[in-house]
Amino acid sequence: MRFRAAGAAVVAVLALAACAASGSSPGSSSSAALASASAAQPTASPTPAASFAPIKLSGHGNKVPRFTIPEAEAAIATITNKGSANFVVTSLAADGSENELLVNEIGNYSGTVLFDASSGQHSVAFKVESDGTWAITIKPLSAAKTWDPATPLTGRGDEVVALSPAVSGLMTATISHKGAANFVVYAYSPSGGDLLVNEIGNFSGEEALPDGTYLLQINADGTWTVTPT
Repeated sequence: MRFRAAGAAVVAVLALAACAASGSSPGSSSSAALASASAAQPTASPTPAASFAPIKLSGHGNKVPRFTIPEAEAAIATITNKGSANFVVTSLAADGSENELLVNEIGNYSGTVLFDASSGQHSVAFKVESDGTWAITIKPLSAAKTWDPATPLTGRGDEVVALSPAVSGLMTATISHKGAANFVVYAYSPSGGDLLVNEIGNFSGEEALPDGTYLLQINADGTWTVTPT
C-alpha cells in the first residue's frame, strides 16, 4: 500500500544524504500515528533542512513539555517510561491541537519514533500521560540509526532507521518479528511511503523495498530483523 506521506523534511535530510552517497544531484533522486501520517501529502520540491542540538525533556506523571525545533523539519524522539499504567505521548501543534499519537503502551516503554514527517505538520510540545518517570530526547532526523542494506538489521521495539546507501533498483528482504502486539513497517522513498508490513504478533515474510528507500519506520513490541535476500 503506497501513501504520499514523506514530508519535505524527511526527504530533505535523508534523500540529500543518499544523493551525496551515490554521487547524484538532489533532483535525481504507531498505528494511530501512522494512520494520521498516511493522509498527508509531501512537498514536491524538498529543501535542505536545518539541524539542531538534542533536546532533553524529563518528568514524572502527566506533563506538557514544550520544545522548539525548526519548522518544516521531521525529527525523531527517543522515549523511555518507567511505570505500571497507560503511557501515552501525543505531539501538539502551536494551537494546542493534536498532531500525532506517538506512543500508547502499558507499563515500561523504550523506543524511538518519527514525528512531524507529514507535510505542513509542526509540533511545539508533547502531551505526556504517565503514572511513572519518563524521559524524551528529541534529535534531528540526521541523527537516526544508520543501516547498510547489504547487511542484516536487528532491533527491538520502535525504531527509525536511515539506509546508507539508499536502495537502488529492486531489493528484497525477509522481515520477521517475535512479539504479541502490532508490528508495522513503513519504507520512505523520494516518491512517498509504502506500508510494507502491518501484522499482529509473530511474523516472517519477504518484502520488496521500493527503489530509493532511504528510511524505515518500525513499530513493534518485540524483537525484529530485516535480512537482505
